[in-house]
Amino acid sequence: MRSRSALLTSALVLSLLPACDCTSPSRVNDGGDAGSTDASTRDGGAGDDGGRACTPSGAEVCDGADNDCNGKVDEGYTLLCRPCADAGCVEAKLSGGAFLAGASRNLAIGDDLGLALPPLPRAQPYIYISNSGEDTVSKIRTTDAVEVGRILVGTNPSRTAVDGRGDAWIAMRGNVSDDGSGPLENVIKISGDCVPTVAPPTPTRECILLDRPKVGNLLRGIAVDARNDIWVGAYATLEVILIDGETGEELQRVGLPGRPYGIAMDNDGYLWVSAHSAAGASGRVYRVDPALGQVDLALGDAELQGNSTYGLAADGEGGVWFANFRDSVFRVDTSDGGVGPSYTVGSITRGLAADDQGFIWAADSAQNALLKIDRRTGATLTFPVGSGPVGVAVDHEGNVWSVNQGSGDATKLSPDGGVLATVQVGSDPYTYSDMTGSAWRLFRTMKGFFVGRYETGLAGARWKRVTWAGAVPSTSSFTVRVRASDGNLSQAPWRDVAFTGQSAALDLVGDSLELEVRLTTADRQALPHVEQFTFQIERQP
Repeated sequence: MRSRSALLTSALVLSLLPACDCTSPSRVNDGGDAGSTDASTRDGGAGDDGGRACTPSGAEVCDGADNDCNGKVDEGYTLLCRPCADAGCVEAKLSGGAFLAGASRNLAIGDDLGLALPPLPRAQPYIYISNSGEDTVSKIRTTDAVEVGRILVGTNPSRTAVDGRGDAWIAMRGNVSDDGSGPLENVIKISGDCVPTVAPPTPTRECILLDRPKVGNLLRGIAVDARNDIWVGAYATLEVILIDGETGEELQRVGLPGRPYGIAMDNDGYLWVSAHSAAGASGRVYRVDPALGQVDLALGDAELQGNSTYGLAADGEGGVWFANFRDSVFRVDTSDGGVGPSYTVGSITRGLAADDQGFIWAADSAQNALLKIDRRTGATLTFPVGSGPVGVAVDHEGNVWSVNQGSGDATKLSPDGGVLATVQVGSDPYTYSDMTGSAWRLFRTMKGFFVGRYETGLAGARWKRVTWAGAVPSTSSFTVRVRASDGNLSQAPWRDVAFTGQSAALDLVGDSLELEVRLTTADRQALPHVEQFTFQIERQP
């Protein structure tokens, strides 16, 4: 399971016993997964240490050698270490799996790119609408407004989200009690490439890639992060849950002060929650920092000035917008939680979506209409759709879709509000979230954050130099800071790293290092990435 614990330290803290001459040739832990390395699979075979001595009672350290004679090299360490050419020097490489041992926000970690901001999502031609009354999801081709499949998923499906690969995720809310009792519900992953052979309206279980049972109780919210992992909001148990987008394994749980009703990611990788209080009163907003694994901003009655919270959408320009289930929509600043502006626009605002032309679209179930709202002025246009619209989404061609619960259909509108098509779907359609996967496409600027702690077991080690490999286009920026210590690393001062080209001098002492990386881009077509860091470390004599 990929761990997401904040500031995860997977290395072992061991005292240093001088066990070998680090200038001699040796087998090294220089590839593959980080962690325990079986010496029998390395150069010299089992029991061979390249002519270097080891001590059975010695402590293993990160130096590319089998210090304790157990046939393994650098077991327990996430850094990949080897001797330098100079006597008493260790080269420690941070890449691949070692990045997974840290904590991140808005970074697609892995593969050959290392730390990277997420690319544009796949532009796929489908929208997924949950039919809560019949436990199905309608998969509709957006280009010609044809329902191509009706997938049987689970009890009372509600929120849907589409990941960057084009696959759809569906969260269930079958348990309607608020006390956490009853069965835990499932989350379904549907293939974006699969078209069922069974024609609608007949339900089918075709195209399901993953059925993750027992995720949470009363799931009301789903969103996709930069790594195509999935956040779901559990209303009954006051938490958001992160699950692996490939395996369905649970990665993280974050408790909330209130009950999540809807969730969405912003362009800096924070998770925003439209919530009710623990007692059930509406009108709460929470921001969750995935890197810290906690709520780092909370807004209640005083800040929201009595506004309720319902649907939400990030605009990619520093704002998250909320419908209030009354006549208004309002904005929350993503940086500091400041509230405003607030616009009176309709009667009962529910689902929201942002487009790339400066507008917020809101479903107004009382007026049977979609509202097109200028984000800067509040000027609003009203366009009739079906009966009782609850959700709204923008597709990858820029057209706008309304999910009409009352009339059991979906309306496709052009960006100027003209009705292009109406599609009949299943019973009681009810979907609020990013059901097309296009929300990430309007994020022109993005920021990513990484922090990780790494240990060597080399007490008194001097961190002398660092080099990095990767690419940072001219429209992007890249900053690094570090700190080291033999004791309380959290009390050590941070040092900004001043790179000249690919290299920078360091002057730090300690067996442990903490590294913080920030990536920023103003161009989604030219994304920065950092493949690896390589440190030169002098051992204490």
